[in-house]
Amino acid sequence: MRLLSTLFAFFSLVVISHNGYAHSVSSLPIIKPVMACGQLTSQTLPGVEAKVSLTSAKVITSGNKTFCQVKAMLSPEIGVEVALPQQQWTQRILQVGCGGLCGSINLSLSNANGCLPATQGQFVVAATNMGHSGSMMDASWALDPQKRIDFAYRANHLTAQFTKALTRAYYGQPQKYAYFMGCSDGGREALMEAQRYPDDFNGISAGAPAAYFTMQNSFYHGWNVVANQRADGSAILLKNRLALLHQTVLAHCPTASGVNDGVLANPFACHFSKNWLNTCSASATDKSACFTKEEIGVIEKLYQGAKDASGHQFAVGGLIIGSELRWPLPSTAQGTFPSAMMALPALQYVLTADGKKNDITLTQFGFDQRNFQQLAKLAPLYNATDTNLKPYADAGGKLILWHGLADDSINPTGTLAYYRGVEQQLGAQQAAKMVKLFLLPGVGHCGGGEGNDKIDLLTPLMAWVEHQQAPQQLLTGKAKATAVPQALPPAKKPKNAEDAASVQMHGMQRPSSPVAPAAEAMRATRPVYAYPYIAVYNGKGDPLQAINYHAVQGNYPSVLLGEPIRQLIAPNNTPRVTP
Repeated sequence: MRLLSTLFAFFSLVVISHNGYAHSVSSLPIIKPVMACGQLTSQTLPGVEAKVSLTSAKVITSGNKTFCQVKAMLSPEIGVEVALPQQQWTQRILQVGCGGLCGSINLSLSNANGCLPATQGQFVVAATNMGHSGSMMDASWALDPQKRIDFAYRANHLTAQFTKALTRAYYGQPQKYAYFMGCSDGGREALMEAQRYPDDFNGISAGAPAAYFTMQNSFYHGWNVVANQRADGSAILLKNRLALLHQTVLAHCPTASGVNDGVLANPFACHFSKNWLNTCSASATDKSACFTKEEIGVIEKLYQGAKDASGHQFAVGGLIIGSELRWPLPSTAQGTFPSAMMALPALQYVLTADGKKNDITLTQFGFDQRNFQQLAKLAPLYNATDTNLKPYADAGGKLILWHGLADDSINPTGTLAYYRGVEQQLGAQQAAKMVKLFLLPGVGHCGGGEGNDKIDLLTPLMAWVEHQQAPQQLLTGKAKATAVPQALPPAKKPKNAEDAASVQMHGMQRPSSPVAPAAEAMRATRPVYAYPYIAVYNGKGDPLQAINYHAVQGNYPSVLLGEPIRQLIAPNNTPRVTP
């Protein structure tokens, strides 16, 4: 146990199993290229179901490692970039997902800090722009039906084929293992790979997946806007009110971890009541400790999520309790709603049946069954909620699902409901052999938040795939730099409202690099156990050290999604669409 205490001080190449032992992920032999980097542009690459145009192949240096950087176009306009290690390839491929509506290529490896093969640049790393170029919020590409298909699923599948063919050509042999990691839309892409193409990847990590894409970027984000607007379009509840709301929630919701640290280990076990809130009197001038009746009405609606007067549920939920500090609200009554920047492009381009831009506004959009059924027509194309993962299990695939429990951009209720759907479809015992769910307390969308958001998901995924060591717990940490924010470089001011919304919803994008950052020093560590267990403090020892926690089964009430949203979770509901 003394060894584990030392390991918990930083991330290293280990996965901690349920019985507390540390298992190393063994290194595979290094394979060197059999040709010069520049020769790849003249290679024929069989097995790719698209026309391949190799545009460049050159040697680059990243993280003090050299790679052969290959750029290509897969017909019609799927941009792909692959970085192939020149001196240190250990026979693994890693494809990384794309966030938002994509439109660019970024090879950065998220949630792999401290994974030695990743920090040492040992992976062939690949990424795609999903079939179009533009910002993460731009949706104009959806006027082209083919680009819709490429974005939905085709681009990542073809990128996997291309990367494997390129790897075989460059090293003279195929990879031994192939992995995919993504978060947000990248999490949707990850699930799409497991559901549609079970032979593409041996191991997949799907974080905060936008699996209910058609309703996520319409009803969910749209509701965040209209539920908080007066008739004149001004905002009612503003950002400066969220700290008070969050403090009120913490006063009524137990952390469930045994530590009073302001982080809810299981928000599903706590249900908001408007009776928690102090109501301001009509004549009050000081509202710093109370909410107006108008504000309370908005708060109820935001927790509730998109519903109509008859109780029909059009999203998996509203803003989850405990996420208040990150709610996507304007700073002023006339300010921009970040959620509007997500919903409007989708409704005007991506989610319209004919792909034509229209003049729809969120106030005109009806949160009703007619619109739900209209958008549901595109669910088989975009959504990744097929619970039949038997083909992926039969292929030997392993899937890690994970979600931050203070995520304001994508409600983790949907991920939990999907996981339970897979259990119901495969049976709990069979499902446990190929999928694990980890819910990260206090963590925002793909990171950030008050909880421990530093995590290495790649090492346990590799240990599961390569050594059949199923992860029963993960190590999470909070970087020391977080404790002294004044030491951090000043944040860049967003250029415009779209840029600000992108940062709010997707976080700051890291520079593209096929080498993961070195492990950071941690000021706090804590285990996160596979669902349905939560980490509870032992009652003695430093509560900032993971060694002082144990697993307790959490109180997870039945997550029964209402109609019609629960219709979207079903086996075999994402048939492959031939372009």
